[in-house]
Amino acid sequence: MTISTDAPYGPRGGSNGILTTKMRVFLVQTAQGLTPSSGGYKANVNLLRQLRLFGHDAAQICYGFEDEVEKYAEVARAKGVEPNVTNHSALPVIDSKGNQHELDVKTFMDEHGIHNIVISRVPFNEAYPTREFWQDTKDYLEGRSITQRMQTLIDIFSEHITAYRPTHVVFNDPVTMKVTADHDMRPTFKRINVIHTAEQLPFGPYCNGILGHCSSPEVEDQLLRELEGIWVVSKAIGDYAWQYGRLKTTFLVHSPLTYLDARTGGMPVQRYNIDKFEVGMVNPCPHKGLSILVELAKRLPQIQFVTWSSWGSRGKHLNQLKELPNMKVMPTTSNTDEIWDRIKVLLAPSVWLEAWGVVVTEAQLRGIPVIASNAGGLKEAKIDLPYCLPVNVVTGAKHENGDYIVPEQNIDLWEEAVLRLMTCQQNYDRVAQATAQGSVKWLNSLDPRAHEKWFLGMMTA
Repeated sequence: MTISTDAPYGPRGGSNGILTTKMRVFLVQTAQGLTPSSGGYKANVNLLRQLRLFGHDAAQICYGFEDEVEKYAEVARAKGVEPNVTNHSALPVIDSKGNQHELDVKTFMDEHGIHNIVISRVPFNEAYPTREFWQDTKDYLEGRSITQRMQTLIDIFSEHITAYRPTHVVFNDPVTMKVTADHDMRPTFKRINVIHTAEQLPFGPYCNGILGHCSSPEVEDQLLRELEGIWVVSKAIGDYAWQYGRLKTTFLVHSPLTYLDARTGGMPVQRYNIDKFEVGMVNPCPHKGLSILVELAKRLPQIQFVTWSSWGSRGKHLNQLKELPNMKVMPTTSNTDEIWDRIKVLLAPSVWLEAWGVVVTEAQLRGIPVIASNAGGLKEAKIDLPYCLPVNVVTGAKHENGDYIVPEQNIDLWEEAVLRLMTCQQNYDRVAQATAQGSVKWLNSLDPRAHEKWFLGMMTA
């Protein structure tokens, strides 16, 4: 599969059965930064890029640093796209202690032709602490008096939606779900909620399992059932939604562009990392299988491990890893080539209901063997390639600090798999080749226009 990143923009379709209607898709991102390490963010923004390649218009609201906007603007200019960076008037926001913060909003066009509305990340985090924002969200959803800072955010979202005049609004947060439900232009656009975690859903054992999700389950459940589309990125999440909430969803794998080379639009360069010597893991934290990683490092002192922190990694988790003599802890990186050029094997030992596991697919497409658990959508991401190992998943019970209580795990199979890949060249060769070939075949089987067809279908229903 190759999708040209230089494809001309403009409506297409007709002869291949795709409607020629030009959509205007507006995305609200919750992950912070224009280049965050979150797999969900990558999937969201690549959906927009895929739609742009097929001639549709796209915009997103996101959170970013000042230097990110400038860097993206420079890249756009180099690609012949005028970014038209615009500084909007700073908005005063009052926090719970009465301190005033200036919330800057900038807009620009990126190299893909996506209109970006960027809320300044630093003052936002200062004015909207996570726990307080959770309570503000709850008050807003339940119709109680809301804070000035919440009203400011509602106004930003609402005004930019009005100005863009979208045909579709895509999101994964309850604030946008409520804003769009009450919007004056509500009859003119379709609404799609992307479910990237079971914790987003307002029912079941994992409801509000992560701080910031599901502040008002009853209201969110009602709002969900009023949407035109609920997109789940794995069958595992769809099954969970039906089992615990009898909620109908649509399963679509991430847009293929999520996994293609960002520069060429073709398949990623395959590695042959048999000469490497490290086992890697991304986002070490309890629900991602931290305990399995730690026990493996203790059992296998002769094997070198390396981890990259991400959104779930807290200081105490990283400090625990730093105490291990055969463990290196690296900062978050937006350049995943740093990971793929370095490791021999990837670990993905999640013990929660993983939605998919973007990092698993990324590694496998590059011919890097992945040892993953069978939790949630990871089994689907493994596409029947070795190794997919059983774990005891979390039940939803939590410690006082908010971390999931992780059940005891059988490490024997994990230890055996690591040793087989790290010490047996013949086995590594076999698994690496099967991984690369199987992943490329899988990606080539996907329909790059599946999301476009689904969105267009909403307009004719």
